[in-house]
Amino acid sequence: MTVVKICGVRTVEAAVTAAENGADVIGMIFAPSPRLIDISTAQEIAKAVVPAHTKRDPAATTDELNKECNMSAPEYFKACSDKLLSYGRPLLCGVFQNQDLDHILSVVRQVPLDLVQLHGTEPVQMARQIPVPVIKVFHVGADFTVDTAGLFDTGYHSVILLDTKVPAAGAQQGGHGVQFDWTVARSLSDRNVPFLMAGGLSPDNVDEAVKVARPWGVDVSSGVETD
Repeated sequence: MTVVKICGVRTVEAAVTAAENGADVIGMIFAPSPRLIDISTAQEIAKAVVPAHTKRDPAATTDELNKECNMSAPEYFKACSDKLLSYGRPLLCGVFQNQDLDHILSVVRQVPLDLVQLHGTEPVQMARQIPVPVIKVFHVGADFTVDTAGLFDTGYHSVILLDTKVPAAGAQQGGHGVQFDWTVARSLSDRNVPFLMAGGLSPDNVDEAVKVARPWGVDVSSGVETD
């Protein structure tokens, strides 16, 4: 089964629809973006979709996963992905990009997030300072390799996310509907490392992307928008 993350949800109605249609992870953007969500709406979304969850403690999950950091990268990220999904779905993810740690922690205190996604150039070590499991993005550009520094580091981020680097977008990366070379992602699955994959995915191409790259999950936003 391929995990599906729907990112950039801005309304309760959209979140409920995503949940009813089987979304495994619902992403809400707390970074500067046309998809930016306010705290009160995020809280309402949490109330609407979280009651279906099994009771869980994301902070306890993080502590438990960090104890396994002596595993190999394939073992560690597999353990992380299995543990996260064991808490019921949909999981709620807050997306941030190159923002102060204090801001991230403030949002985590106010919104019952299961995951935080760091979508900028944050150091992987920052994940250790966040009390819920972290998805860390690695932007795929012309000079990218899967051996890039930090990608396979264990004990920090719980999930690897590959997304397209769009030089023209400057600091605001993500959600631009631009694909990258899916064979780059395939090199991760060939090493048995689970990962999320984003970058220009839509109902028209996601099946082919999964066939080529074999990701643990897909992350879509602009490719499924209706407005």
